Amino acid sequence: MKSNQRILLEIFALVLGIAGFVLLAQMPGKVPGPNVSGSRPVQHLAEGMSSAHQSGEHAVNDISERVSTTSEEEVSDSRASAQLDSISTREVASSPYPGFTLYATSGTAEIVLANLKGEFVKRWDIDADRARLLPNCNLLVVHGSKWGLEREPWASLRSVVREYTWDGEVAWEVELPGDAHHDVTKLSNGNTLVLYLTQVPEAVVKKQLGNKFSKLHVRSDVLAEFTPEGKEVWRWQAHDHIPLNDCGAKKCPNLSDEAYLSGKRRFDWTHINTVREIPQNPWAEAGDTRFTPGNIIVFPRNFWSSLVIEKPSGQIVWKYHGEYRGGLSGGHESYMIGPGLPGEGNVLIFDNGRVHEQSAVLEVHPQTKKIVWKYQDGAKFFSRVAGSAQRLANGNTLISEDTSGRVFEVNSEGKQVWSHQAYKHRINRAHRYDVGFCPKLTADLL
Repeated sequence: MKSNQRILLEIFALVLGIAGFVLLAQMPGKVPGPNVSGSRPVQHLAEGMSSAHQSGEHAVNDISERVSTTSEEEVSDSRASAQLDSISTREVASSPYPGFTLYATSGTAEIVLANLKGEFVKRWDIDADRARLLPNCNLLVVHGSKWGLEREPWASLRSVVREYTWDGEVAWEVELPGDAHHDVTKLSNGNTLVLYLTQVPEAVVKKQLGNKFSKLHVRSDVLAEFTPEGKEVWRWQAHDHIPLNDCGAKKCPNLSDEAYLSGKRRFDWTHINTVREIPQNPWAEAGDTRFTPGNIIVFPRNFWSSLVIEKPSGQIVWKYHGEYRGGLSGGHESYMIGPGLPGEGNVLIFDNGRVHEQSAVLEVHPQTKKIVWKYQDGAKFFSRVAGSAQRLANGNTLISEDTSGRVFEVNSEGKQVWSHQAYKHRINRAHRYDVGFCPKLTADLL
């Protein structure tokens, strides 16, 4: 039999051994556990992103939200669905995407093309509400910035959409029955889709709202498609497909107010500011006909919603207002991200954020309507009107904060990698073009 002293010594040694094992198990990297890959837990990643935000690397609010929104459950839908690329697997660029940034200014009758160094490689003495560069190096232009509306010759060109050559000569134009505004786009078939204002006929107003509203001045929008020869081949009028008492998520004003009833105050009903064609996408390939290529996505600003129009029927087949921060408030430049780009098939939206006075860029899965990526920076990022966002090929997003004249680029983690200030003038929706997009955009100009 062991002596009492030996027994006590063995018990003491056993206790020391157990304590040592417990301490060893608590040391990181010593005992294999759930985190054997060495990756940090999601909660730590969220803390890291928060620190980056505080240091000026403007990231999305919570990385855990980004991870959860790419789960298997959320990409499935009762309709035909397709696999969404995982946000967590997207590359994180540390530098801006090479190319040239085009924007029109409000206050100088000028469209400029800047390289990444901020040097203007081309200028056009043209006032524009919207300008797009085409693959032949022509400019497709809607005239009439806020400044230009009060000055000639731009005020007289309000109802004219033009193409200008690289040298500024008029190459093509179409005159419209109403004022062109906000946007114009070239379709994949080579035709041009324009947007212009119209007044809803009195008979339509009375039929839908009643005789009481016979003097009500309702301003609506028309989309029209023109061939290169100037022939109109398709037209869509908002009031033919949307009831006048439908104002989307924003709700209608009190039209029984005397100012409206007397016709003294105009009812600016839809105020569409974006027209884009739905590109090839995985949802349509999987059978979701709402997103058939060639359908049109629009943003009626006064609806605080993005809509998809089925082109053959003219019917609204998709709507998005969202729930984040109470839903969109204002909004511009909703479009479906094209083939081959990170986020392909998702819808990118510039949310002006009028209610909170803080703007945001949202990337939305169109079937689940879940936000899969977002960018915001509190009160430091706010454009009450106008604005745009563009997904670039390296996964970065170009953001045009129009009212401040600031254009900047962020990577997929929200870190700013490039910024350009446009002389403090208000600008109109900047857009980045690749080297070689048209013959004039050569690498030596970068």
